[in-house]
Amino acid sequence: MKKTTKLLSLLLAVLFSISTFTLASSAASLAKVTDLAVYNIDDDEINLKWSKVAGADGYQVYVYNDTAKKWTKLPSTSRTTYEVDDLVSAKSYKFRVRAYDKKTGGTVYSAYTTITAATEPDEVDNVKVSAKTKTSVTLSWTPVKRATGYQVYIYSTTKGKFVRKTAVTGTTAKITGRKEGTSYKFKVRAYFKQADGTSRYGEWSDVISVTTSGTAANKPAAGAYIGNAKAESIALQHAGLQRSQVREFECKLDKENGVLVYDVDFSYGVYEYEYEIDAYSGGILNVNKSRDD
Repeated sequence: MKKTTKLLSLLLAVLFSISTFTLASSAASLAKVTDLAVYNIDDDEINLKWSKVAGADGYQVYVYNDTAKKWTKLPSTSRTTYEVDDLVSAKSYKFRVRAYDKKTGGTVYSAYTTITAATEPDEVDNVKVSAKTKTSVTLSWTPVKRATGYQVYIYSTTKGKFVRKTAVTGTTAKITGRKEGTSYKFKVRAYFKQADGTSRYGEWSDVISVTTSGTAANKPAAGAYIGNAKAESIALQHAGLQRSQVREFECKLDKENGVLVYDVDFSYGVYEYEYEIDAYSGGILNVNKSRDD
């Protein structure tokens, strides 16, 4: 009887060793998640993606809670993409992901793969002109929570696009070196600097137009307007199109913020083009290209 019990105990020990070895082998064979990356970021969500792990039934995603100083498990997924929402804007987050495989007698997990990413700042609101002179414009706006600073862009008529003018850490910016009695367009966005030195940028504010004080120097007489034909040519040349290629063409003289401009509108393919061209200089003040849906 003792001999039988001893043999049974030995057999159970062998079976347990085999089971443990098999489970350990399975665990070792389940590779960790690779190619973990961010593919989309907003001010309140971060989307993750990774490569499929052979043999995995699904994946566990965790986010680190800075306040509690611990990892918080999110709902598991069988997909290789994951949307983490309800986050705070302009804040760094740490995530970790691991694969799992449901085996008889237990679940096998891979090692963790970790990534850090930050949400974007909120959009800048209430941009307004707080002061202006003949040669300067001072802008101000509502502060964005946790923003590191702000970038101010000005529209360049020579380049036909907005270009960066200055960056500030406060909520005001004075733009100097302007011309008397001249209209300018500005827009502002917040940025959040991450630990690695790179920055996340928020969405642009609404564009604001302002004309400096005084009267534009050496302003041409009304007869010196460039004319409709010249305005049409400038717009079409910028768009890289011929008059015969476009439809719904319209060109008219108008006034925007006290500045005389030619509004040139037309359609080509699935797009609508809208141009604002300075009536005196022929400079392109604004361009909008949108899908005709």
